[in-house]
Amino acid sequence: MKVTLLIVAGFLVIAGGGFFMLMRTLSEDIERQYSQASEEPLVDFAHLFAGLLEQEVRNGLLEVGEFRRGFADAYGREFVAKIYQLEKTKIHTQVYVTNEKGIVIFDSEGGGREGEDYSRYNDVFLARQGKYGARASRSDPEDSRTTVFYVAAPVTHEGRTIGTVTVSRPETAMAPFAMESRSRVVRSSIIMAVAVFLQAALWAYWVLYPIRHLTNHARRIAAGEQSVMPITGVAELRSLSAALEEMRAELEGRHYVENYVQALTHELKSPLAAIRGAAELIDENMPEERRRRFLDNILAETNRCEDMVRRLVQLAAIESRTKLATRESVQLGALVREELAGLHAALENRGLEVVLSGLNEGGRLDGDPLMLRIALRNVLNNAFDFSPSGGQVMISLTNEGSRLQLVVIDEGPGIPDYAGGRVFDRFYSLKNEFTGRKGSGIGLSFVKAAMDLHGGTATLKNRAEGGAEMTLRFGA
Repeated sequence: MKVTLLIVAGFLVIAGGGFFMLMRTLSEDIERQYSQASEEPLVDFAHLFAGLLEQEVRNGLLEVGEFRRGFADAYGREFVAKIYQLEKTKIHTQVYVTNEKGIVIFDSEGGGREGEDYSRYNDVFLARQGKYGARASRSDPEDSRTTVFYVAAPVTHEGRTIGTVTVSRPETAMAPFAMESRSRVVRSSIIMAVAVFLQAALWAYWVLYPIRHLTNHARRIAAGEQSVMPITGVAELRSLSAALEEMRAELEGRHYVENYVQALTHELKSPLAAIRGAAELIDENMPEERRRRFLDNILAETNRCEDMVRRLVQLAAIESRTKLATRESVQLGALVREELAGLHAALENRGLEVVLSGLNEGGRLDGDPLMLRIALRNVLNNAFDFSPSGGQVMISLTNEGSRLQLVVIDEGPGIPDYAGGRVFDRFYSLKNEFTGRKGSGIGLSFVKAAMDLHGGTATLKNRAEGGAEMTLRFGA
C-alpha cells in the first residue's frame, strides 16, 4: 500500500473513532440535558398548583372543584403554537392531586387514576415528608422514549401537609427538540468529518508530493536520463534532496570515471596499436613512398586519438550536467550557417552540395550557444561523412510557434537494421564505407545529451528514398 493511503487511512481510523465517541457522547448528553430541561419547569408548576390548591382548603380538607373546572377549560382550548420546527396544538402536562393519605382525588387525564393509592410512589411519598418528590416511569420498560417525569409538591394548611399535587410530562413532548438537536449534531459531524478528510488528504499530498518527485528523479537517474533535482518547500525534505543529490553526484562521479576510463582504454587500443606498428616499421632505408604512407597513417591515427579525447571531454562535460549553466537567446538558422561556413573547405573537397530551406525565417530559442554549436557540428559532420562524393545534403528549418524543427537529410547508405536503436549510444559507431574507418561513437551521444538539456529530442532514421534523416526538435 502507498504511503499516502496509509497515512490517510490511519488518520481516518483515528479521526473516525474520535468522531464516533464524540457523537455518542453528545447524543447521550443531549438526552440528559433535555431531561433536565423538562424536569425544571415541572418543579415550578408543582409549587404553583400547590399554592392555588391551598386557597381552596375548606375545614382542613382539600377541595378540587374549582381546580377541576379550571383544568377542563384549559384542556378544552384550541390553539396553535409554532415553536421552531414543532407545531404544538395541545397541552402535554398532566396533573394529579392526592389527599392526606395519598389517595388520588383529582386526575387531569380523565380521572382514570382517581381513588387509587399513590402513597408509595416516590413523588407522593417524598413530598408528604417535606422532601423533593420526583420520579420517572416508563409505560414500556424496554423503550426509553415512553418515560414520563413526575414532580410533586406538598399542599399544606396551618403547618400540616394535607395532600400533594404532582405534575407530569412525557418525554415525547421534548423528543422533537432532542431529535432535531441530534440531527444537527450528526450533520455537523459529517460535514466536519468530510472537511477533516479533505484537509488530511491535501496535507498528505502536500507532504508526500516532493517524495514522489524525488522517487521519479531517482528512477530517471537510474535509467540513465538527465534529471533536475526537485526543489521542495519542507526543510527536512530539502535536506533529504540535497543529501540524495550529493550521494548521486558522488556515486555517479565514480561510476562515470570508471566507465570512461574503461571505454577510453578500449577505444584507444586500435589507433595506438596502428601508430606503434607503423613507427616500428619505419626505416631510414625505406622507400620514400612507403615511409610517407606510414607517416600519413601515424598522423591520421594521432588525429583520431586527439579527436576522440576532445569529443570525450565535451561529452563528459555535458553528461555531468542536470541543467543548462548558460541560457541565451539563440537564432538557430544563423548558427547553422556559421557552422556550414567553417566546413566550406571540406564540402568543396568532397564536392558536396548543400540545399538550405527556412534558415532565414527566425527560429529563436533559449539555450547554450556553445553546446548547440557543438551539437550542430556533430550532426553536420555525420551527414557529410556518410554522404558520397558529389552527393547532396538538404537542411531545412521549420518554425511553428514555440516549436522548432531542424532536419538534415543525406544520400548515404543509411542505418543498418541492427544499429537502429543504438546510434545514440556512447562509443557506438559504424564503419564508413567511403573512408573505411569507424567514427569515435561520441558525436551523436553529445547531440542526444544536448537535446535532453534543452528539452528537445533527436531522432535518426532511414528514408524510403535512400539515405538518412536526422531531426532535432525543440519545444513542446
